[in-house]
Amino acid sequence: MVQKIKVLFYLLFCGLSVQSQNNTLVIFSESGNPFFLSINDDLINKDAQSNVKVFNFGIGWNHILIKIPNKEQTFKDSILLSNKSKFINKEFTYVLNDKEGRLALQFKSVSEQSGPKVPPIPEAPKETVPLVDNSIYGNLYQAVNNKPVFYKNFDSETSTCKVALSDKDIKYALTLFKKANDTEAAYRYLNQIIELNCYNVLQLKELLESTPIDMDRLNSAKKAYTHLSDQQNAHTLLVIFKYPTMKESYTSFIKEQENILKQKNMNCKEPMSNSDFETLLSKIRKAPYENEKLIVSKKLLVDVCLSSTQAKKMCELFTHDREKMELLKSVYNVLTDKNNASILADEFQFKEAKEDYLKYISK
Repeated sequence: MVQKIKVLFYLLFCGLSVQSQNNTLVIFSESGNPFFLSINDDLINKDAQSNVKVFNFGIGWNHILIKIPNKEQTFKDSILLSNKSKFINKEFTYVLNDKEGRLALQFKSVSEQSGPKVPPIPEAPKETVPLVDNSIYGNLYQAVNNKPVFYKNFDSETSTCKVALSDKDIKYALTLFKKANDTEAAYRYLNQIIELNCYNVLQLKELLESTPIDMDRLNSAKKAYTHLSDQQNAHTLLVIFKYPTMKESYTSFIKEQENILKQKNMNCKEPMSNSDFETLLSKIRKAPYENEKLIVSKKLLVDVCLSSTQAKKMCELFTHDREKMELLKSVYNVLTDKNNASILADEFQFKEAKEDYLKYISK
């Protein structure tokens, strides 16, 4: 096909600066049929498309070749970009017409460029934190770089705190929860405050009521028990639970903690007699399932003392590592020879359980 000079395109580009090669050319098919476009023998699109964009259209003659896939239709033309024009950094749009099997280009418009070859990637949003300055918020935390850094106030070895929280500190905590980005962040802040401080039941009640989920309240209440300055009032927290199962679970937890304290205060020196121990084993055996055997065992261990040998025999009544772990944790408090407690790790089937048990007794 004889090359044709696009006069209109030529007039549009008259006076274009030689250094400026940022103009773009868009060609789209009126019928929607995909095509391949080459400029100066360089293939622009490797896959056939019905809308093709050419970036950095150069100064001078630009030879165009359009091919329709699966057909013998081709179209050749040339466009001259002159160096004298008021149009700089513009986008020129042409329509590819297919009339009776003959292809032709028709000028459509000139406009601002629709976008760069490589779209810019926006910066990732910065995390927003509720704190707004670097002042100190009571004895709970300090804002550093607009993020809360919590003070470690609780001594796990003595179960005591350097500073008792005041009601003002609790108000600071509640304000922090309200300004948190989401409920997960607020619950994370709650647990950090609970684990790093001491408080009374009324203060804990205010903290726990800030989270709406009953199970979260239960888990946090259990974590907080050893941090309470008035553990004898722990049962008054039952009112914060909506569901009876949560109330029952927390009641059982309190009873278990009281039993542990009673066991520790026994300061066991002598194990129970073999005959009494056999009677204890027979009571456990009567329970039909392992979880029931575990419940019976814990109740019977409240006011007895065992040797590590007796503990091993009791452990043999259980099959799974989970129940064995719960049993031996409870047994440890009444062992008369705690120096031999490590040999009971052999009762576990899996290595992870053995390591967890040894870690527990080391504390």
